[in-house]
Amino acid sequence: MEALKKTTPELTFEQYLVLEQESDVRHEFSDGQLMPIEATTKAHNRIKRNLIRQIETPTFDESACELFDENVLTQLTEGKKYVYPDVVISCDPDDTDPLIVKSPTIIIEILSPSTKKYDKTVKFFAYQRIPSIQQCIFVAQDSVEIKSFERSGQQWILTTLESLEDTLNIPHLDLSISLADVYANIF
Repeated sequence: MEALKKTTPELTFEQYLVLEQESDVRHEFSDGQLMPIEATTKAHNRIKRNLIRQIETPTFDESACELFDENVLTQLTEGKKYVYPDVVISCDPDDTDPLIVKSPTIIIEILSPSTKKYDKTVKFFAYQRIPSIQQCIFVAQDSVEIKSFERSGQQWILTTLESLEDTLNIPHLDLSISLADVYANIF
């Protein structure tokens, strides 16, 4: 006998947007279903702040790129899948929707123990399908470890960094960031 499953009614993306703007809890949207986002830690926020400080330089400010943090949706599949990356950078001047990044160039996810598997698999597979994305960066918050995936044609090149002496390169922004700066006040 097949087990009974509790199902929730599917929402349209428009219904989701209304609910999301009224809710105290953020949700990602996947095929009509809401996926609540858990609260972050102080370490998570310090790492995010450290990264943003290193990225938002005068050179970045003069570029055509814009940086958004975890409170702005990123479209994975129009009308079907939307997520909140920790940091998303768009360098597309036509990416003008006031609520949604539709042409991300760089995605940064700060991994928590409870979401790292989902972020590194389901979300990363979806990110890879977005033609505008040039780099996906996954930053551990419970150890010194960054995995950076750069697009090279149809392939993704992985660089793993595991020492505070290592440097994270973000070629599209012509930027190099020391892991000591990423993990300042963490380890």
